[in-house]
Amino acid sequence: MKYAILSASPKETQQIASCFIKSLLLSKPLKKGALVVSLEGNLGAGKTEFLKGVAHGAHCHEKIASPTFVLMKRFPLKSKNFSYLWHLDCYRLEHPQDLDILGFSDLLADPRNIIFIEWGNKIKSSLPKKHWTIKFKITGARTRILEFSF
Repeated sequence: MKYAILSASPKETQQIASCFIKSLLLSKPLKKGALVVSLEGNLGAGKTEFLKGVAHGAHCHEKIASPTFVLMKRFPLKSKNFSYLWHLDCYRLEHPQDLDILGFSDLLADPRNIIFIEWGNKIKSSLPKKHWTIKFKITGARTRILEFSF
């Protein structure tokens, strides 16, 4: 499944993300592990803005900033199907194995987790076969195309 959405502004990117997470929260957990969303695109393409919209749509009230220096953040979810929203930023990782120290395999194994990964393309070999990919393409000063695939 593939589809693309044009976003005319950062606020619109956040609104798209809010709708996306709301639909994920209504879905049933996967049988064999976490629901994973890889966010891919150049610096400034809108990945962190998207995560701000995800947090808003999931009713997470903490301020969302890119966790580049802490690599990973966890947010509790008020959902009957999922317990935690995880936000990872792999920009600074040298190798996918660097995630082993963080217990990434344990996060992936828990079907009650939703994991959003900025720069997920850097750890593609560590992602589950079935995962969402959202590619952010800069088309103008404020416009982006978001390409969703599963």
